[in-house]
Amino acid sequence: MKRITFQYLMFLGVLTLAVVASQILIQRTISDSKTDSRIINISGRQRMLSQKITKAALKLPLTKTKEEFNRAKSELTDAAKLWTTSHQALKYGSELLDVSEMNKSIFLERLFNQIQPYFLSINEAVDKISQFNYAHIKSGTVPAQMEEAIQVVSDNEEGFLKLMNDITFDYDRMASAKVEKLSTSEYYLLAGTILLIVLEAFFIFRPMIKTSKRKDHVISEFNDYVQQSISVLRQTHQEKELANDTLAEANEKIAALSTFNNNLRKRIRQTKNEFDEKIDQLEKEMQQIKKTASPEGS
Repeated sequence: MKRITFQYLMFLGVLTLAVVASQILIQRTISDSKTDSRIINISGRQRMLSQKITKAALKLPLTKTKEEFNRAKSELTDAAKLWTTSHQALKYGSELLDVSEMNKSIFLERLFNQIQPYFLSINEAVDKISQFNYAHIKSGTVPAQMEEAIQVVSDNEEGFLKLMNDITFDYDRMASAKVEKLSTSEYYLLAGTILLIVLEAFFIFRPMIKTSKRKDHVISEFNDYVQQSISVLRQTHQEKELANDTLAEANEKIAALSTFNNNLRKRIRQTKNEFDEKIDQLEKEMQQIKKTASPEGS
């Protein structure tokens, strides 16, 4: 029994470890999935921001008022600032974005190296554009440097967009691979858990059931023996009570016979005494008669 208990505790411990490992794996993957989703969203947003930067840059020379120019310029600088921060976070990571695992991909590293010239060209061109104000285009003539910078943004936007699209899809591929890996690991853990349950049923519960059946059989036999013993005791008790009743009845009859015998003896003794008295009386009367008759005969 101690051996079965030890085996049961051992199997239970292994099963518990399997379940805990499964939960740790799932929770870790869920956490990674949240980070991966954020990375994919930021990567996808980079494509939109690059288009927004190009649109704002192209719109600047077409503005008619200072307010309109300032809005377009603000749109350009704000988009460029977020675009630059996001690019640095995707490439090197940040406090809010952990890309250390994702960026282990050699293919992804190659894509970032290829996109870097496009990023630097657009970033430098935006810095140059942001130096101009509405006064520079107020006369209707766009400065050559500004026009050149806008052209640089426009020319590099397509290459950046294509490579950023590849980066986004590679992020998505790696995230999907993690999910598939988790699914495969879950199948292995499930198979291991089922195998442990089967082994536990075969090596633990099966012997326990056999032992339980043997104990039930022994208890049943002992119960039958006890019932038979009780029946025998009851029968013996009844026979004893019957014998006691018979003995009491016999004692009563013996007592009655003894009383009758004593009474009979008394009556016989009394009759004998009466008979003896009558004999004595007759003898006396005979002697008297003899005495009376004797003188007369002489």
